[in-house]
Amino acid sequence: MKAKSTGSRSHLRLSRTDAASARDHYHREKARRARQTPPDSELLAAAKREYLALLEADAAKGKGGRPKKKKAAAPSATDELDEEEEAGEE
Repeated sequence: MKAKSTGSRSHLRLSRTDAASARDHYHREKARRARQTPPDSELLAAAKREYLALLEADAAKGKGGRPKKKKAAAPSATDELDEEEEAGEE
C-alpha cells in the first residue's frame, strides 16, 4: 500500500519569471531548429522533385486504360448496292 504524500506541490508551479524564461527558451530552441536543416531534407526534396517530374511526364501521355468501344457503322444504301454488284459479277 502506498503512503500518501502530504507535501505541497508548490514546487511544481513556475513563477512568472520562470514561465517567461521557459517560453523564451522554447522560442529560441524552435528558431534554432528551424535554421538547422537535417541532411535528409535535401535528399527528400530531390526525390520529391523527381517524383513530381515523373507524374507530369505520365500526365502528358494521356490517360491509360482500355480504349472505348466504337459502334459499328450501320451499312448505308450504297454499301448494299456495292455488295449486290459484287455478287452479280461472280
